[in-house]
Amino acid sequence: MDDIGIAVVGLGRMGYVHAYNAARMTREARLVAVCDRQESIARKAAEELGCAFYTDINRMLEHNSIDAVCVATPTAHHTEPVTVVAMAGKPLFCEKPLAASLADTLHLVKVIKDAGIKCQIGFTKRFDPAYVEAEKIIEEGFIGKPVYIGGYSRDPVPPPPWACDPSKGGGLFVDMLLHDFDIARFLMKDEVATVYADEANLVVDGRGIDRFADNVIVNLHFRRGALAAFHASIHAEYGYDVRTEVFGSKGSIMIGGLSSAEVTLCTLEKGISKPKTFRAEGNTPHFMVRFKEAYMREMAGFAECIINDTAPISNEDDALEAFRVAVAAAESAGKKMPVALKGTASYGD
Repeated sequence: MDDIGIAVVGLGRMGYVHAYNAARMTREARLVAVCDRQESIARKAAEELGCAFYTDINRMLEHNSIDAVCVATPTAHHTEPVTVVAMAGKPLFCEKPLAASLADTLHLVKVIKDAGIKCQIGFTKRFDPAYVEAEKIIEEGFIGKPVYIGGYSRDPVPPPPWACDPSKGGGLFVDMLLHDFDIARFLMKDEVATVYADEANLVVDGRGIDRFADNVIVNLHFRRGALAAFHASIHAEYGYDVRTEVFGSKGSIMIGGLSSAEVTLCTLEKGISKPKTFRAEGNTPHFMVRFKEAYMREMAGFAECIINDTAPISNEDDALEAFRVAVAAAESAGKKMPVALKGTASYGD
């Protein structure tokens, strides 16, 4: 198999990007079909990208050229398409989070495992060149033992109202910081033991949403003792600000900057090495400008793991563990007290 036929379900901002990348930017993939409940949206994307279109996922899966499916519907509408794809035995690429609640996440993890399909979750940072480089530097021991990871995820403008609503999109803990919780596990190679979070509505109109927050902070304590701290905000008017630092026993590595996706290594031996504010470009949102290459790489990675029969770099277990952290953060912020995490371990015990 030289390439795979991919179908994309849900054609909002992320769905369109994945469809475009499968059609135009991924030599290992062919875009076979798109599916959206709004026929006009599905038809327009299909005409532009040269594929079939559907409004019903079951009818779409009757198309015999579909080898795998990307689900990019709104989070609250993941359960049906993920279940249908799993029951059809097709490899699945699902946007994060896997589901809108812990109960639904646990249910879909079981559905995926029972079906025995490959599942890749859209944790984009794992495919971003800067984070890939940083993981290699950490693994090679340049900063010694990692003891702390921290970072910022700051949007220049608020996301759609549903994404700010804890009852629909999970608020900042899920909609924004889920990527940080996942990359923390990925870079530290450890699981979270305790979460202590806080939230506040300080600048942006709360839109009548219960527990609306425009700023949140989350402190983590890992099982092997390392620490973490993350801040998320939705009013960084100066631009899209996504930065991460991993501090170790022998040095530090900083990922990202205000105008480029740079990696900076700080050690006694090497001093400070620095190989180099994202804003929207036309109709392309700020986060798609920053992670453009990562989105292309994750689609290519999905196709390659199917062609080569290898494990995806992020799977349903990673989705579950990151979501556990997000749920614990929301609980902690509500109770104003630390919350212990009870989950399965992927990175050590």
